[in-house]
Amino acid sequence: MNESIAKELAAIDLGDIRLNRRAGQVLTRLLESPSLSTTAAMHGWAEMVGAYRLLDHPECTLEAILQAHRQPVLERVRAQSRVLLIQDTTELDYTSKKKQIGRGPLGAANRQGYFLHTQWAVSEDHLPLGSWGWQIDARDPEVGIAPKRKKKAIEQKESYRWLKGYRAACDLAAQAPGVEVTSCADREGDVYEVFVEWHQRVEEGLAAAQWLIRCNQNRALAPSDDVVATQAALGKAASLIEEVKLASVVGGVWFEIKTKEQFKKLKGNTHRSVREGRRVRQEIRVHRVTLRPPHRAGYKLPKVSLWVVMATEVAPPPGQDPINWTLLTSKPVESLEEAVELIQWYQVRWEIEVFHRVLKSGCKVEDLQFKEDTRIKPLIALYAIVAWRILYLTKLGRECPDLPCDVVFTEEEWKSICVIRLGPQGLAKKPSLQEVILMIAHFGGYIGRRSDGPPGPEVMWRGMQCLRCFALAWRSFGQNSS
Repeated sequence: MNESIAKELAAIDLGDIRLNRRAGQVLTRLLESPSLSTTAAMHGWAEMVGAYRLLDHPECTLEAILQAHRQPVLERVRAQSRVLLIQDTTELDYTSKKKQIGRGPLGAANRQGYFLHTQWAVSEDHLPLGSWGWQIDARDPEVGIAPKRKKKAIEQKESYRWLKGYRAACDLAAQAPGVEVTSCADREGDVYEVFVEWHQRVEEGLAAAQWLIRCNQNRALAPSDDVVATQAALGKAASLIEEVKLASVVGGVWFEIKTKEQFKKLKGNTHRSVREGRRVRQEIRVHRVTLRPPHRAGYKLPKVSLWVVMATEVAPPPGQDPINWTLLTSKPVESLEEAVELIQWYQVRWEIEVFHRVLKSGCKVEDLQFKEDTRIKPLIALYAIVAWRILYLTKLGRECPDLPCDVVFTEEEWKSICVIRLGPQGLAKKPSLQEVILMIAHFGGYIGRRSDGPPGPEVMWRGMQCLRCFALAWRSFGQNSS
């Protein structure tokens, strides 16, 4: 496993072959102990000093690490027929770190840190392929959220990250011909310039990724005969939501949701609520619309036509918010099957939330004590590769359970955990990948009752730390036990 994680940085070029090797070594140590501090994860004083020197080197940047990681990600993407590239932004809160340089205000002025924008590649089988992009920014403490943002060009707004993310998805589509790349985003990604970028690329014959975005703005529609009729029926200017609601129901879907604690922002305050587990029935409507371009100071945007899939819960329980989704997409949707497929694709968007949770709770990147952001940013990039690897192992054990364990784990890793978990008889035959993953999860707190699902990333990152100790002990004392 250690050798395979180092391969994620095989293409790194820091100007010195020794620095390149050190980057792989530091990444290996972080994977062995993802929840420990950077110092504690190293094997002794020499490795700790080497790690600090690596982070202090001017060539060791987030961009250099991303460029190297992109190479194996691209190889994995090229092996797929369809890939979902999910975009999302999360806060990295460093409020308690009093002397950090380069951070800015977060949602509230008294909270300080960075915004991490990630592009997370997922296969059609929900297997995480890695990060295609990271962007770590600090909001300007003098400006915050500008009051006259509508007069600014898109390049001057925080929403520009979504357009950059879509352009990166188009770059991935260009480098992986034959693979259908779909850029997916939640409501923050509802940015008109993304629609325009796609439209212009298609018109010019350039590589253009598809996109799937949850609707956030009830946009006005461009004038047409249908819209004029809708305006007369509604007594007001037609808008996207009202237009789609008039469309016929093409069918419905049923699915189960679990009870979940939620925190929602209302007028600047966070409120706790509980979503009850239930069987949800949704009605589905599909419609194609042409949007009226929003006003932009200094230039004019073209009209864009797109497809809308609206899924509306029927008869939600009293006191519960309905499960409603309105999805905008570049993909033609002309049947119930195509609409359901897009809804299922959108539900995969939750995978990036899991990635961010592993990065923050498992790898504890918000606990980094470094003062300079020139150290913090490349270290976050290294931990992002670690978080991907943990999720990859978790998913791989579910999707390919019968693979031999030594495809992923070194001999000292799988032999040590087999002997400790099963005794000497555990080496009678080589275990499968799933069997080793279940043993790792056991040491992370996984009980494995019949009613339990497969192990998740939390028990895996805890178990990984135990695996490190077992492998060290095997290397020192147990090599002859087989």
